[in-house]
Amino acid sequence: MAGEHLDEDLHKNLSAFLNSSPDCILVCDASSLQYLYVNQTTCDMTGYSRDELLSMTAPELTQQAPAAVRETYGRARQAGLVGYTDEPRLMVNKGRSRRGWWEAHFRYQELDGRGVIVIVSREVTRRVLAERAADRTKRIYAALSATNEAIIRSSSREELFQAVCDAAIDSGGMTTAAILMPRPGSDLMEMKAMAGYGREVLMETVISIKPDRPEGRGLNGTAFRTCKPAVSNDYFKDRRTGPWHQQMRSRTLLKAVASVPILLNGKAIGTLHLCSREKNAFDEEIVGLLVRMAENIAFALQSFEREQVRREAEDRAHYLATHCSLTGLPNRNLLTDLLDQAIASVNRTGHNPALMFVDLDNFKQINDTWGHDAGDRVLEQMAGRLRCVLREHDVLARLGGDEFVVLVQNIDRREHAQRVAEKLLAAAQDPVQVDGQPLVVTLSIGASLYPHHGENQRALMKAADLAMYQAKDNGRNTWALAGQDSHWNSE
Repeated sequence: MAGEHLDEDLHKNLSAFLNSSPDCILVCDASSLQYLYVNQTTCDMTGYSRDELLSMTAPELTQQAPAAVRETYGRARQAGLVGYTDEPRLMVNKGRSRRGWWEAHFRYQELDGRGVIVIVSREVTRRVLAERAADRTKRIYAALSATNEAIIRSSSREELFQAVCDAAIDSGGMTTAAILMPRPGSDLMEMKAMAGYGREVLMETVISIKPDRPEGRGLNGTAFRTCKPAVSNDYFKDRRTGPWHQQMRSRTLLKAVASVPILLNGKAIGTLHLCSREKNAFDEEIVGLLVRMAENIAFALQSFEREQVRREAEDRAHYLATHCSLTGLPNRNLLTDLLDQAIASVNRTGHNPALMFVDLDNFKQINDTWGHDAGDRVLEQMAGRLRCVLREHDVLARLGGDEFVVLVQNIDRREHAQRVAEKLLAAAQDPVQVDGQPLVVTLSIGASLYPHHGENQRALMKAADLAMYQAKDNGRNTWALAGQDSHWNSE
């Protein structure tokens, strides 16, 4: 008798037990998909009355296609006594005032020959959001790692910027990533690199850094001015983003936006602009990671600047080591290298090089009479004149003092050398004007020709130097060929 009384009490209170459950409990006909039973928690959570729910089918309540519901129920039947747990699903109540993630467990039962599905569904919104936040953080860590790798591999600002944007999309899970910087001489920002969705829209978007313009009070302008991140986790409800709402309405993937300043020496030079398809995508931890990403970009830019300074210093040192500081012409070191190269390429090109030593007559007298500054002006002007009468591929060098050397890349006969020498002599015919004072300068030129006067640069330079002194002995303002041998005189 006591056991029968206990069974009667259990059956009597079963409904109360089910209604007190924090989970939604439903029983659905496996064939018609009509609900046969719902507990009070289901009514409370969905906003529907019991009568309304019992008049509804599962596709109507869950907003799923009937085929999808039947597929889920089929899996539950195959699972037997274990049942089947579906992936969490976002649900909205009747008045659309409440939404959350629910995870349902389905189990197939036979009741009086009738197949039914017993559904126990519980809210897992906190768990889903925590998992999504953890996943976002994991992706941003991956993007940060990819950015660091890009810093190592990139050789220019442009390459780095694009690699960072690609990492934010490919590894970080963002929908749009861009790096914006102020346009020179303007308050408007322009896109330096971009990856992801909406390139055309972003390129047409007006973004300013001035606070007195509506387009300057948005996230990018604010981040740039304040040197602090600016975040909107619900883009279309944020007043700061108002100027772009209409333009961005078609971008259904845009839910949340973050703009992080890129700081160089404490001053903003641009912003890292990121968009997400999820609201509330940018929590404090993720924003902190994005700040680190921007800091790494700045570090790479500083490294690029240091490398640029180093290269410029190296180039400058090389230039000073190979060029005359007064005239900018190649010096003896560079001339020697170029002459060696010309000799080495004779068999390949068939072009025989020639050297012409050019000395300014009576230059010491100009220095002594008018001073070294006047002498320097004379050297500069004569360098310009001589360069103008030579071919582009010929080389004019200055050895020092008043000595210039011309490397002519192709001389086949004496007449060719004579024409070049006469052009050089003619370049000095007109007086050189220094501070309004005409100074008469003439030239003495000595020429040596490969291979007749030497088969290496040392021999050719010595022969040309001796020929130049021969020209001076011949009365100056003239030229002489090394050796004046019979071969060249017969040409």
